[in-house]
Amino acid sequence: MSLKRQPVLFLDLQTTGAKPDSAHILEIAWSSLQAEAVESYLIQQPPEQPVPRRIQFITGIYEKDMDTARPLEEAFASLQTFINVQLGASPLAVIHFAQFEKPFLLDAYQKLQQEMPFSILCTHEIAKRLFPNLPTRGIKGLAGYFGCPSGELKRASNHVQATQIIWQGLTSALEEKGILNFAQLQDWMSETPKIARTKYEYPLPKEKRLSLPKKPGVYRMISRWGEVLYVGKATSLHDRVNSYFRGQKNRDTRKLEMLTQVWDLQVTTVGSPLEAALLETDEIKRLDPPYNISLKVGRRELAFFNRDFTSVSTTADDIHSIGPFSNVLALDSILKLSQSLQAPHFDENIFYEPLDSTLLVEGFDLFCARHDLNKEHFKSVRAILAVGLNWYRQLAEEEESEDLEEDTVAPESDEVLTAEDIADKFERHFLRSAAAYVRAKQLTRLLNTRIAIRSQENTELILSQGQVVTSPNTVSNPKDAWKNLSIETYDRMTVLHTELNKLRAQNQSVEIHRL
Repeated sequence: MSLKRQPVLFLDLQTTGAKPDSAHILEIAWSSLQAEAVESYLIQQPPEQPVPRRIQFITGIYEKDMDTARPLEEAFASLQTFINVQLGASPLAVIHFAQFEKPFLLDAYQKLQQEMPFSILCTHEIAKRLFPNLPTRGIKGLAGYFGCPSGELKRASNHVQATQIIWQGLTSALEEKGILNFAQLQDWMSETPKIARTKYEYPLPKEKRLSLPKKPGVYRMISRWGEVLYVGKATSLHDRVNSYFRGQKNRDTRKLEMLTQVWDLQVTTVGSPLEAALLETDEIKRLDPPYNISLKVGRRELAFFNRDFTSVSTTADDIHSIGPFSNVLALDSILKLSQSLQAPHFDENIFYEPLDSTLLVEGFDLFCARHDLNKEHFKSVRAILAVGLNWYRQLAEEEESEDLEEDTVAPESDEVLTAEDIADKFERHFLRSAAAYVRAKQLTRLLNTRIAIRSQENTELILSQGQVVTSPNTVSNPKDAWKNLSIETYDRMTVLHTELNKLRAQNQSVEIHRL
């Protein structure tokens, strides 16, 4: 019987660890080419053994999902029924990277006191012989190579669907070698050694990337399916894109997974690297490529405060006009400090991690003593912010505040903190809050501007309400600058701000005129 028509069982497991002696089957899924859908079951875990947090993140299976879990014997009984009805006795089970699943399956059938009712064929082992120089033969990369739309592929059912596509791609490739049935495949597997990878071979035609212009622009990496996998910017499209395909050692595995799926490129040339950076952020929002991480909207929300910093909103309005801030936590530490100074005790979570209230008071007293400040001075958030702004401007003159613009959450630590450490924290958070405030002002000023860059390639941009335009539009009241604007505009202005700073650092002339 032809391999393409061979009745096979596609199967996948998710587990709580790497080996059955210390882990358990968490999920099982299966299907066949003839079946209309994939069947899957969550498996009940032993008492007092919750799903590890790391496994929850990897698989997307959380404790709340386990309410629907079935006993192992029930799930495997359903699998046996499927085999009996759909495939008959002793079918072939096609599994990707079966060396992982096989020990768990053998262990499960031993616990059930049953013989494993199928033989196993590993698509990964076939791919290693057919495509020895493909950058990756992992399930996501290989499925994408054969045209599977990109996705998270976390759950066992997703892996079964991907394995089906891989199997169909492999059988077509085997057919081209004259391997038409299972017996021939077995012979070929036994006779064909695993070939060591010598040089990566990519599906993207080499001449496609070598013909790219040495001009600034945006490139889009396209899958066989026509999906945009990644969007990037370049000062030179030719140099940047070809850099992905150079070198063999210490390559990023995620990047290799993506390049295994890239069959085509789309590029847009622009007049300058600055324009490329602005176009990139817009294209990432428009296309939502799976391999981009930065500049995606996701669940991000901006924050705008009222004048007294007593109220916050995710959108700008007549009351909330102070902003934009990257999130509601941008000024959280000084807001909690202001509240603490008017309360009997300091908020233990001022710095995002529980700290002793008494230690916080001691640290703040030391902070005030260092800088000859009186606690009575800090009667409002604006007064706290004013101190930070004064320091920030002094540091900015010395070009030492660049890394303070983004507020960060402190990592957990077992180190015992002292009052001196707390005083240092207050200094950093005063500066970070000031930097976030200054940044908001700078981004707002860029919304409606004419920018001229004098260099070898003179560039002029006109921005109206954060959009690049050919001629200026009517400018709104500065107090209403961010009304009806969102995270897309924020990211565009952030990219513009960053790129302009880079140009200044390169001693290029940057002229900014407000409209």
